[in-house]
Amino acid sequence: MKSIFIIFFLLFTSSLFAQSNVSSKIQAPYLIVDETSSTPLHQVLAKAEEYLGTPYQFGNENAKRTDCSGFTQQVFGQFGIELPRSASEQSKYGKKIDVKDLQVGDLLFYRTYKKGPSHVAIYAGNGQIIHASYKAKRVQYDAFNKRYYKQRFLYAKRIALNELTPTETQN
Repeated sequence: MKSIFIIFFLLFTSSLFAQSNVSSKIQAPYLIVDETSSTPLHQVLAKAEEYLGTPYQFGNENAKRTDCSGFTQQVFGQFGIELPRSASEQSKYGKKIDVKDLQVGDLLFYRTYKKGPSHVAIYAGNGQIIHASYKAKRVQYDAFNKRYYKQRFLYAKRIALNELTPTETQN
């Protein structure tokens, strides 16, 4: 009986070990992001994923707590992009793009508690956004088409990784 137990134990543990070394991908809710992707926008997403679970605090912009614009400011800042502090100000940067042309790393702007852009998220691909959620009180993924966000969506902007000055218009 002991020998059967030992055989099953060895088979089980060797199977776990083999599975753990198969992939270099991060499993996130709804997505699987390849850590080894070399495209700059996928690197932005990988950096954004490092903040998953970070507690939300309005007006805070440090790695321990953050709000939506602090989150995007911190993520893009690690790539040399100096975004302003508020969602409204961040919306002045980049090139406006059509929803059907969304790419990983695009910024999405929403009207939440005041007129104009008051929330910002990063498009994560596969119909998902990553953002600092006021309701969930943490950085997390949500569906781009989730009713709450769909009703409040204003527009999307694409930030070139070498872009350091705001666009002239919000349109």
